[in-house]
Amino acid sequence: MDNQLYFERLVIVAYRLPYKFTKTKTGYKAVQNSGGLVSAILALSEKFNENNNNKIKNKIVWAGISDQLQENLSPKDIYNEHFDIIPITISPQLNELFYGGFCNDLIWPLFHYFPSYSVFKSEYFNAYEEANSKFCDEIVKIIKPGDLIWVHDYHLMLLPEMIRNKVPGANTCFFLHIPFPSFEIFRLLPRHWRESIINGMLGADLIGFHTHDYTQHFIQSVKRTTGFECRQNIIYTPNKLVKADAFPIGIDFDKFHDSCLNSNVFIEKQKIKRHLSSQKLIFSVDRLDYSKGLLLRLKGYETFLEKYPKWQTKVVFNMVVVPSRDNITKYKKLKKEIEYSVGRINGKYSSLEWRPIIYQYKSLNFNEMIALYDLSDVGLITPLRDGMNLVAKEYIACQIENKGVLILSEMAGAASELNEAILINPSDNIEMADAINSALEMTPEENKQRLESMQKRISSYNVFTWAFDFFKQTSEIKEQQNKMNIRFINKGTSDQFISAYQKAKHRILFLDYDGTLVSFAKYPELATMDKNTLKIIRDLSDDSKNKIVIISGREKDFLEKQFNGVNITLIAEHGYFIKKTGENWETAIPTVEYWKEDVIPILSEYVNRCSGTFIEEKTGSIAWHYRNADSDYVQLRLHELRDNLAEIIRHKTNFEILEGNKVLEVKCGKYDTVQTAFSLMKNESFDFILAAGDDSSDEFLFKALPDSAITIRVGLIPTIAKYNATNFSNLLNLLKSLSE
Repeated sequence: MDNQLYFERLVIVAYRLPYKFTKTKTGYKAVQNSGGLVSAILALSEKFNENNNNKIKNKIVWAGISDQLQENLSPKDIYNEHFDIIPITISPQLNELFYGGFCNDLIWPLFHYFPSYSVFKSEYFNAYEEANSKFCDEIVKIIKPGDLIWVHDYHLMLLPEMIRNKVPGANTCFFLHIPFPSFEIFRLLPRHWRESIINGMLGADLIGFHTHDYTQHFIQSVKRTTGFECRQNIIYTPNKLVKADAFPIGIDFDKFHDSCLNSNVFIEKQKIKRHLSSQKLIFSVDRLDYSKGLLLRLKGYETFLEKYPKWQTKVVFNMVVVPSRDNITKYKKLKKEIEYSVGRINGKYSSLEWRPIIYQYKSLNFNEMIALYDLSDVGLITPLRDGMNLVAKEYIACQIENKGVLILSEMAGAASELNEAILINPSDNIEMADAINSALEMTPEENKQRLESMQKRISSYNVFTWAFDFFKQTSEIKEQQNKMNIRFINKGTSDQFISAYQKAKHRILFLDYDGTLVSFAKYPELATMDKNTLKIIRDLSDDSKNKIVIISGREKDFLEKQFNGVNITLIAEHGYFIKKTGENWETAIPTVEYWKEDVIPILSEYVNRCSGTFIEEKTGSIAWHYRNADSDYVQLRLHELRDNLAEIIRHKTNFEILEGNKVLEVKCGKYDTVQTAFSLMKNESFDFILAAGDDSSDEFLFKALPDSAITIRVGLIPTIAKYNATNFSNLLNLLKSLSE
């Protein structure tokens, strides 16, 4: 494990502080709450102190809300040996709309695939924005250079962008502890809300999720919401690179494993054994919540008793439900239904000697929990949807005495790591019943093999590995951003270009059209030149020292119309046509049409298969445009189309497939933009060369030009060009400066 840290101070920002506070003579003392995140970060803080190789110089800062804190209480009034506590205060009225409303009545059910439970109210979202803004105001006050700000969970999805807007250079990462749903669920949010959430999260440098599926759901939502390009989990926003990846949160394995041998845990075990006699123990523990599948679990257990009567009187199901929000009507109703089901099943099957279900509505202390983990023959963890579910990992870590079997819902994030468990669909009561029987009858040899594999995995990727992996990846994406920043056009580089431009006697500028001089449009013919851009090009072309060359895949008539009366050279259809200053159009090769007969039927087939795509037929090529199609679906078809076309043109040496920005093009003939561009430089000596473009076809020109040339790729895309412009407006500002 790499324990090297890449920051000087860690600032944790979460909705709730990890402590309750008690008044003392000298101020307030913080007492730790239970909870996976606080336990994990507390363990990390202890690890920091043990590790002499890290660079941390300050205590971890934790900012969040505590209902016990008064507005006039300042951070210096609170002492804690592990954290510097930053209390954030919001009014009860705002908190009810923000936390109770948007977070728990909308985001929680929606992201857990219960859309019918979701409540959509505009005042909820307004409160969410206001609360995130209040968090931002407090965080900005304490940020120092070298800090890593780690924002947690669905309560604060707008916060990373808010911090970025106020402190552009801040190191910020975000982790979502609940599932991120598929786009079909996410798009149920009003457009403005979902755009705000996506852009808010993209304010972070690194965005973490528990599983690969959640990561891909997020990336799909980014593409569908913003249109930003995404490659291999890297999102190319207009301002920076952002990475989204899976980081399955771990547990402090040694703490749970070793606690099984603790004397206090041994006492708890003895108490349990006295009640069990020789019966097998099935155990589950969950917070009271509809996402946990508690009623379906009871149904599955009842089906087990019906289908496998041999186990009656020989098993006990200890179902622990931890109180949560039971003042809310929906949760009150759920609690009553659970109690009714428990009573009905016990009434149906119990005897004087045996009760099939022991139901506890309470929180268990640590020793009680460890004892139950270790003594249970079956851990029945079957949520309908769960971000991770650390209970499953804790259960596996504690299998020392009884060597129990884990039955786990395939809907839990932990299922992707614990695939040696018996994975089930929690809605299928028959599958659950069969799984319980299989677990109870599993041979010791098979169980041992499964347990050892899972224990090895979760002990290796524990909570420390998880956190340090997250920090390391944040550092790596920052390094990538810095490399990109070095190449971005800024005032310094612009001044250098202007200076070289002014000194030059003979200049040539190669400028792409779509995405470089104009923004992309839904259909090619709509991407027309505006008068301000045209003035810049006209001013540049009026300078006798300049040769301005517009390079495009567009048809010649379209380009001629856009630049009518401007003294420039036009290259159309990727070099098939050229119109030099003051001359007529010329063709690179003789015009032939017969070759299209092989290609058009294939492209037409894919137009029919992919809604939103269309064909653009030109003189020398045929283009398949897919800008308006569903991005994920079209990627599948794109690979197929590429293979089909490659098979057709395999023996046709003069055919070529070109890929541009949301377009695939087939051309026939030995011509290209590089060849045409170099014909314009033949027998001339230029002391200033500039080329700018936005897609892969421009890369060939960038590569072919002399080292002295200024090459600019428009967009936040990896390139062999020397510089990047964040967008076409950024490039136009540079061209305007040159023209002036």
